[in-house]
Amino acid sequence: MTKVEEFWFEYLEKNKLPKNTPYSGEFVLGEDEIMCLQLTALVLSGQKTATCSAMDSFIIDDQPLPKVGNNYVVTDWNEIPLCIIQTTNVNILPYNQITWEMAAKEGEDDTFESWKENHNDFFEYDADIMGYEFSPEMPVVFEEFKVLYKKG
Repeated sequence: MTKVEEFWFEYLEKNKLPKNTPYSGEFVLGEDEIMCLQLTALVLSGQKTATCSAMDSFIIDDQPLPKVGNNYVVTDWNEIPLCIIQTTNVNILPYNQITWEMAAKEGEDDTFESWKENHNDFFEYDADIMGYEFSPEMPVVFEEFKVLYKKG
């Protein structure tokens, strides 16, 4: 049994949930280890309650889109489980239609301008790696979540 599976079953047992309760997989935030540490700290503190990804990245990776009620085990860069989150809202919209109210839920920036600059950089980087074209009109998956369980 993997560490992620052990963590999931620990959560189920502590919350007296059925052992066949499904989880949707692992969730790793960021493009590198440093970013992962920063973003998971924001999740664990409750400051980060949303994330967004390019729709094309789901298509290219042949991954299902998130759905309300999905449960994910959030891990660090080394696949050590840290917490369990549950998707509470999913909104698919053009990147340039994300509002500051939405962006602020990501907990990463103090201003909308900063959020846009950082996310433009991220999506340009991601597009190069994944093989899609970044544009302000590209569809993104904006996912809101809540922490259900933390390690410790």
